[in-house]
Amino acid sequence: MAFTFGLIRGMESSRGSGRDGRRASHTNRGGGAQAHSAAFGKTLQFITSIKLEELEKQRLAFEAHSAVLEKAAACGDDLVQRVELLLDAVRSWRGSGAVDSSTFVGDKLDLASLDLWLLQARKDPGFSPDVLKEWADTLEAHIRHCTTRFEFAKLFGGLFNEWLSSGDSVLEQDSESSPRANPSDEFVEVGRQALYEQQERLKSIIFEPKVIDTDALFAYLTDLFSDSGSLEVLESMRRGMKEFGEDLRSRIITSDDMKWVINSLLAADLMLEDKRNTLKEFAQSPTVLDELATVLTMRIGSLEGWAWPAHGAQVDMRRHLNGKYRAFTDPEMLDALFLQYLGIILETGIPPFLARPAPRPPDNFAESPANSLHSYRQTLRKDHFLVGQLASEVNSTPSYDDWGNPEKTQLPISHVKQELLHTVATECYLNSTLHETHTIVCTDLEWFGPSLAFDTVLTCLRFFGVSETWLTFFKAFLEVPLTFKEDKTGEAPRIRRCGTPISYALSTFFAEAVLFGLDFAVNHHANGLFLYRIHDDIWFWGSDSAKCVTAWAELKKGVFSVFSTFNALIFLTCVGADLAPELPSGEVRWGFLRFQSAQSRFVIDQSQVDEHIVELRRQLAATKSVFGFINAYNKYMAFFSRNFGARPTVSFGPALCLGQEHLDDMIDTLARIQKEVFPSSSGGAIGELRAIIAKRFGVRDLPDGYFYFPISTGGMELRNPLIELLAVRDAIGDDPASQFAKQMEKDTESYRALQEKWNSGVSGLTSRYDKFPPFEDYIAYRETGLQEWRNRYCALMSTSKPKQLRLQAQAQQVDRSMDFYDRWVLSLYGDQVLKKFGSLEVVDPTLIPVGLVHLFRGSRHQWDQ
Repeated sequence: MAFTFGLIRGMESSRGSGRDGRRASHTNRGGGAQAHSAAFGKTLQFITSIKLEELEKQRLAFEAHSAVLEKAAACGDDLVQRVELLLDAVRSWRGSGAVDSSTFVGDKLDLASLDLWLLQARKDPGFSPDVLKEWADTLEAHIRHCTTRFEFAKLFGGLFNEWLSSGDSVLEQDSESSPRANPSDEFVEVGRQALYEQQERLKSIIFEPKVIDTDALFAYLTDLFSDSGSLEVLESMRRGMKEFGEDLRSRIITSDDMKWVINSLLAADLMLEDKRNTLKEFAQSPTVLDELATVLTMRIGSLEGWAWPAHGAQVDMRRHLNGKYRAFTDPEMLDALFLQYLGIILETGIPPFLARPAPRPPDNFAESPANSLHSYRQTLRKDHFLVGQLASEVNSTPSYDDWGNPEKTQLPISHVKQELLHTVATECYLNSTLHETHTIVCTDLEWFGPSLAFDTVLTCLRFFGVSETWLTFFKAFLEVPLTFKEDKTGEAPRIRRCGTPISYALSTFFAEAVLFGLDFAVNHHANGLFLYRIHDDIWFWGSDSAKCVTAWAELKKGVFSVFSTFNALIFLTCVGADLAPELPSGEVRWGFLRFQSAQSRFVIDQSQVDEHIVELRRQLAATKSVFGFINAYNKYMAFFSRNFGARPTVSFGPALCLGQEHLDDMIDTLARIQKEVFPSSSGGAIGELRAIIAKRFGVRDLPDGYFYFPISTGGMELRNPLIELLAVRDAIGDDPASQFAKQMEKDTESYRALQEKWNSGVSGLTSRYDKFPPFEDYIAYRETGLQEWRNRYCALMSTSKPKQLRLQAQAQQVDRSMDFYDRWVLSLYGDQVLKKFGSLEVVDPTLIPVGLVHLFRGSRHQWDQ
């Protein structure tokens, strides 16, 4: 790491030459980081190639060694000699698959005792030849299994080499070196039209300043916090903001801080792969971390002078599974670390100030005990939807990545979206049962991030008490010079004049500070109605449509009249009554689901599925390697499952509120997808992969388990989403909509039981009431006091638990902590893998390039544009 250490010192040495000198240093350090990271990647590939070469040498040696099978076959009726030849071959082998004298071959033949038994076989005239034949067959099967495992080790090496050279995944190389990253005229015509259309639309927004009436915005916010209680809270917020900003400027950043900053920046998926790998190297060196901490501490001290380098940042348009492109910027490394540190510190430090004006409860819910349904609602809102996009801890940054990160302490955004879906469904059942009507409103603010006016951001922050020093820095951050990868070489950078760049922690902080005003306005003017908001996706609902009308009017006032001028997609529906005329009609959607008012539930929109079947077929056809095919297939099928309502992390099924009918629809739809994506293959994805491997590598007779077993054992690690759904099917009830009706029936029983206790003079009840309350008063507390209703609500929101399977006897030695999916695969396919390979490991783990296994699991698939 000496080269990297010197590089960091060189980066800061130019600061004395002023801002121009600093900008020049950016260019130098970028090239050094790329060179160093490229060397790291080449080293990893070199080590991998050596390991694969060693594997091939062992395979060829064992191929010669296994010639003993022919010699043994020539022994004819001399079974003792046949066993001796095979036993000597097994014992003399010293490579992969070698056994020692204490080993049981085939889990039944004890080599430690075999010499004595052979002596008995020679001397004992009554010794059964059937026993000798069984020994010979067991030893021969062991040798054949070793041969098979070596053949598959060769296949494993070939598959990995194919994947490395294919360009199917973004690894340690600069993405510009990928074959698909260099556009050609032909490629633009057939595949990249959407990219250029979205890119031109983005340019038309971000390079033109958006003028807003800042006086009107400030007046709107002032009026919003004008009552005495809100004004007192506002003043406290402003004092807290000022103190927090001053404290932040005087902080000393440590090497421990740099660890979480690097991890957070990697999770943000902001930079290209060469810089990401350099960051990973930085994280391994205490010396480098100390140097980085010193540099960043100096930068906080000179906050007023910070500026982007003259060349700014390049925009990388990345395609996602929904077909849309996101415009990521690729900043210089020190700028990225500096901005990430400040953004996360602000995210984790500011929420207490924004949350001080706590959500106002509806009038009839003003006081609710901790075990009530409404209390549970409040906890859910506070934990996930009140400035919920901000990090709660420095090491738990919410990720915008489609897949999320199950190792984080804070739920990934994809999981929070599932929580929203389940809340929407459960609340509909509740209100339909109790009030016989339910109105849902959801709106998506199109191009919110790119179209957010700088003046809107700065005015809101100024109103909440952020100092002018910080506002100057924030303005410098927003005005980033940008170039686009697809632009002509040498084109001068253009200064961004509108919107916030994606995936920066500071951008998230700005958006939440602005949209918090909408949350507060709707909550306080619509009698406690709460906005369930994930970034700019806004949902609200209720049994009282008048509240929804008020909330919609307040939302329009804040969005269209004050905050900005951008389009909104509005979806509304009403269950059990006509939609209020003040609300525009529409269809509520979530992922690939659409809400059917007549059934009061979400159903899968099969027309959307059809569109993505075509896209998945095209993406799979564009892959150039088997592992690239599997990577694309796994991620796309997970994308389908999540958008049907399944949990985004393994080992969790859909919530019980979706019901078994919905789960069966998911199962049938995922099965249909396989059939239509692979119409010419009788075995779905496995049948297609069998044909590809046979054509490219000449290997046939592949058991199903080979495709599903983990890469760490030599398998393909193909995921089967049907397993995850079938494993939880029995745990989901038939009719979630009837749960609250059943509780209404139980209320009568509970009321009578309490009345009998009161009449019999049970201690505590008679002293609490002068006379026993009527039934109407009792049921008035269903949402605010009766714990049974909370229990029903939580049960519908809870996740179904998968069925745990018993493992076969041969598999009892494996890790018992494995999740249900691996246990299912092992129970279903373990026997056929044992028969094919003589072991649950297709390839000896010591021969597998572990580094590449990690690369495969952590790589981003290079989606065809």
